Amino acid sequence: MSDNDLVNEVIDRLKGEGFLMITDEFIDQLIITLHANVTAINSLTEIVEVENKMLALRGSLPTGNRQVNSLKGLSTRIAEIAFNVEGVRDEQR
Repeated sequence: MSDNDLVNEVIDRLKGEGFLMITDEFIDQLIITLHANVTAINSLTEIVEVENKMLALRGSLPTGNRQVNSLKGLSTRIAEIAFNVEGVRDEQR
């Protein structure tokens, strides 16, 4: 058995028994990163919405409507993950 296989087996068993916990620092950093991603995506969404309005004023067809919907969905999913991670952190404390 290789070292990687042994480490993976030990980690899997610890997880299975509920003994493996992620450090608070890692969880905190993950939550910060997820929220930063949501903020960045929301900014991109606003940019695309402004671009669509500008195109409409020029009489061109807005091309970013699908992008806006996709970005909003992505933002929502990432925010949900962040809140779930916060819940896990709160349970561990």
